[in-house]
Amino acid sequence: MPKSDSPILEPTLLRIAAPGTKMVWRRLDGYQTEQGIIGSVEPDLLAHYSWEGQPRSMYFFGIRCAGEDVVFDHAAYESLFPLKIGNTVSFARSVEQWRWLNRISVVGTERLSLKFGEVDTFLVACETEGQNNPFHVKNDIWYAPSIGWNVQFRYRDSRGESYSWQAVEFIPPH
Repeated sequence: MPKSDSPILEPTLLRIAAPGTKMVWRRLDGYQTEQGIIGSVEPDLLAHYSWEGQPRSMYFFGIRCAGEDVVFDHAAYESLFPLKIGNTVSFARSVEQWRWLNRISVVGTERLSLKFGEVDTFLVACETEGQNNPFHVKNDIWYAPSIGWNVQFRYRDSRGESYSWQAVEFIPPH
Protein backbone atom coordinates (compact mmCIF):
# COMPACT_ATOMS: atom_id res chain seq x y z
CA MET A 1 0.00 0.00 0.00
CA PRO A 2 1.48 3.38 -0.97
CA LYS A 3 2.33 5.87 1.75
CA SER A 4 -0.05 8.81 1.97
CA ASP A 5 2.77 11.15 0.89
CA SER A 6 3.93 8.99 -2.05
CA PRO A 7 4.17 10.90 -5.34
CA ILE A 8 1.77 10.05 -8.14
CA LEU A 9 3.77 9.01 -11.21
CA GLU A 10 2.20 8.38 -14.59
CA PRO A 11 2.99 5.04 -16.29
CA THR A 12 6.51 5.46 -17.63
CA LEU A 13 8.43 3.85 -20.46
CA LEU A 14 12.04 3.08 -19.61
CA ARG A 15 14.09 6.18 -20.29
CA ILE A 16 17.87 6.09 -20.01
CA ALA A 17 19.98 9.17 -19.21
CA ALA A 18 22.07 10.60 -22.05
CA PRO A 19 25.20 8.64 -22.96
CA GLY A 20 28.19 10.27 -21.32
CA THR A 21 26.30 11.23 -18.15
CA LYS A 22 28.67 10.83 -15.20
CA MET A 23 27.32 9.42 -11.96
CA VAL A 24 28.71 9.35 -8.44
CA TRP A 25 27.43 6.89 -5.84
CA ARG A 26 28.03 6.31 -2.13
CA ARG A 27 27.46 3.28 0.00
CA LEU A 28 24.90 4.02 2.66
CA ASP A 29 27.23 2.55 5.30
CA GLY A 30 29.44 5.56 4.47
CA TYR A 31 32.59 3.64 3.62
CA GLN A 32 32.88 4.01 -0.12
CA THR A 33 32.21 6.32 -3.06
CA GLU A 34 32.40 5.13 -6.68
CA GLN A 35 31.81 6.60 -10.13
CA GLY A 36 30.47 5.53 -13.46
CA ILE A 37 29.51 6.80 -16.90
CA ILE A 38 26.23 5.97 -18.60
CA GLY A 39 26.57 4.59 -22.13
CA SER A 40 24.16 3.54 -24.86
CA VAL A 41 21.02 1.44 -24.68
CA GLU A 42 20.20 -1.27 -27.22
CA PRO A 43 16.73 -1.83 -28.75
CA ASP A 44 16.18 -4.83 -26.43
CA LEU A 45 16.72 -2.45 -23.43
CA LEU A 46 20.24 -3.63 -22.58
CA ALA A 47 21.93 -0.58 -21.02
CA HIS A 48 25.70 -0.15 -21.16
CA TYR A 49 27.76 1.83 -18.66
CA SER A 50 31.16 1.86 -17.03
CA TRP A 51 31.77 1.49 -13.33
CA GLU A 52 35.11 2.56 -11.92
CA GLY A 53 36.49 2.34 -15.48
CA GLN A 54 35.21 -1.20 -16.14
CA PRO A 55 32.60 -1.79 -18.88
CA ARG A 56 29.27 -3.18 -17.64
CA SER A 57 25.82 -3.93 -19.02
CA MET A 58 22.44 -4.49 -17.39
CA TYR A 59 18.76 -4.93 -18.00
CA PHE A 60 17.11 -2.55 -15.54
CA PHE A 61 15.73 -4.55 -12.58
CA GLY A 62 16.78 -7.87 -14.20
CA ILE A 63 19.21 -9.36 -11.69
CA ARG A 64 22.16 -10.85 -13.57
CA CYS A 65 20.32 -11.08 -16.88
CA ALA A 66 23.09 -9.51 -18.98
CA GLY A 67 25.81 -11.64 -20.53
CA GLU A 68 26.48 -13.62 -23.67
CA ASP A 69 25.67 -16.95 -22.00
CA VAL A 70 22.49 -15.79 -20.20
CA VAL A 71 19.17 -16.96 -21.62
CA PHE A 72 15.88 -15.40 -20.50
CA ASP A 73 12.46 -14.41 -21.84
CA HIS A 74 12.96 -10.87 -23.21
CA ALA A 75 9.27 -10.51 -24.09
CA ALA A 76 8.24 -11.19 -20.48
CA TYR A 77 10.87 -8.71 -19.24
CA GLU A 78 9.76 -6.01 -21.71
CA SER A 79 6.12 -6.41 -20.60
CA LEU A 80 7.15 -4.65 -17.35
CA PHE A 81 7.08 -1.38 -19.31
CA PRO A 82 5.56 1.11 -19.07
CA LEU A 83 6.34 1.08 -15.35
CA LYS A 84 3.30 1.49 -13.14
CA ILE A 85 2.40 0.37 -9.63
CA GLY A 86 1.20 -3.23 -9.70
CA ASN A 87 3.11 -4.35 -12.79
CA THR A 88 4.74 -7.71 -12.10
CA VAL A 89 6.64 -10.04 -14.40
CA SER A 90 8.22 -13.43 -13.85
CA PHE A 91 10.57 -15.28 -16.14
CA ALA A 92 13.09 -18.08 -16.07
CA ARG A 93 16.77 -17.29 -16.54
CA SER A 94 19.56 -19.78 -17.18
CA VAL A 95 23.32 -19.83 -17.52
CA GLU A 96 24.64 -23.15 -18.74
CA GLN A 97 23.11 -25.81 -16.44
CA TRP A 98 21.97 -23.33 -13.74
CA ARG A 99 18.40 -22.04 -13.58
CA TRP A 100 16.67 -19.24 -11.66
CA LEU A 101 13.24 -17.65 -11.51
CA ASN A 102 13.27 -13.85 -11.68
CA ARG A 103 10.33 -11.79 -10.35
CA ILE A 104 10.14 -8.03 -10.83
CA SER A 105 7.33 -5.98 -9.26
CA VAL A 106 6.65 -2.25 -9.24
CA VAL A 107 5.52 -1.96 -5.62
CA GLY A 108 5.14 1.79 -5.15
CA THR A 109 6.49 5.27 -5.56
CA GLU A 110 8.66 7.24 -3.20
CA ARG A 111 10.11 10.73 -3.04
CA LEU A 112 13.78 10.50 -2.04
CA SER A 113 15.82 13.36 -0.63
CA LEU A 114 19.23 12.97 -2.21
CA LYS A 115 22.31 15.16 -1.99
CA PHE A 116 21.35 16.90 -5.25
CA GLY A 117 17.67 17.36 -4.31
CA GLU A 118 14.35 15.57 -4.09
CA VAL A 119 13.46 13.09 -6.80
CA ASP A 120 10.32 11.03 -7.42
CA THR A 121 10.96 7.34 -7.97
CA PHE A 122 9.31 4.04 -8.72
CA LEU A 123 10.22 1.44 -6.07
CA VAL A 124 10.85 -1.88 -7.82
CA ALA A 125 11.25 -5.16 -5.91
CA CYS A 126 13.41 -7.71 -7.72
CA GLU A 127 13.96 -11.29 -6.66
CA THR A 128 15.93 -14.16 -8.12
CA GLU A 129 15.36 -17.64 -6.72
CA GLY A 130 17.55 -20.61 -7.62
CA GLN A 131 15.63 -23.48 -9.18
CA ASN A 132 18.41 -26.08 -9.14
CA ASN A 133 20.73 -24.24 -6.76
CA PRO A 134 20.36 -22.50 -3.38
CA PHE A 135 21.35 -18.98 -4.50
CA HIS A 136 18.68 -16.35 -3.80
CA VAL A 137 18.88 -12.55 -4.26
CA LYS A 138 16.53 -9.72 -3.34
CA ASN A 139 16.99 -6.16 -4.59
CA ASP A 140 14.96 -3.05 -3.95
CA ILE A 141 15.64 -0.47 -6.66
CA TRP A 142 14.50 3.14 -6.82
CA TYR A 143 14.29 4.27 -10.47
CA ALA A 144 13.89 7.99 -11.19
CA PRO A 145 12.20 8.62 -14.57
CA SER A 146 13.27 12.28 -14.45
CA ILE A 147 16.93 11.20 -14.35
CA GLY A 148 16.70 8.06 -16.45
CA TRP A 149 18.61 5.84 -14.04
CA ASN A 150 18.35 4.08 -10.70
CA VAL A 151 19.13 6.43 -7.82
CA GLN A 152 19.22 3.98 -4.90
CA PHE A 153 19.34 0.25 -4.37
CA ARG A 154 19.50 -2.33 -1.61
CA TYR A 155 20.97 -5.82 -2.24
CA ARG A 156 20.59 -8.95 -0.06
CA ASP A 157 21.55 -12.52 -0.95
CA SER A 158 21.33 -16.00 0.53
CA ARG A 159 25.05 -15.97 1.43
CA GLY A 160 24.40 -13.15 3.90
CA GLU A 161 25.86 -10.37 1.75
CA SER A 162 23.96 -7.09 1.85
CA TYR A 163 24.69 -3.49 0.95
CA SER A 164 22.93 -0.31 -0.12
CA TRP A 165 24.02 2.48 -2.47
CA GLN A 166 22.61 5.91 -3.18
CA ALA A 167 23.31 8.36 -6.01
CA VAL A 168 25.19 11.50 -5.01
CA GLU A 169 25.40 13.22 -8.39
CA PHE A 170 24.52 12.94 -12.08
CA ILE A 171 26.50 15.20 -14.44
CA PRO A 172 25.09 15.41 -17.98
CA PRO A 173 27.54 15.39 -20.89
CA HIS A 174 28.53 18.78 -22.28
